[in-house]
Amino acid sequence: MVCIIEAMKVFNQITADVKGTIAEVLVKNGDPVEFGQPLFRVRLG
Repeated sequence: MVCIIEAMKVFNQITADVKGTIAEVLVKNGDPVEFGQPLFRVRLG
């Protein structure tokens, strides 16, 4: 699991499609996000 996102009072677990390490977080906690918006930069490996 990479993170948990709350949408309409429902918490959704987000899993990664690739193996790697989170290199950068692109949004702050509590920021609204849109579908398809990148949340993290991943260093593959």
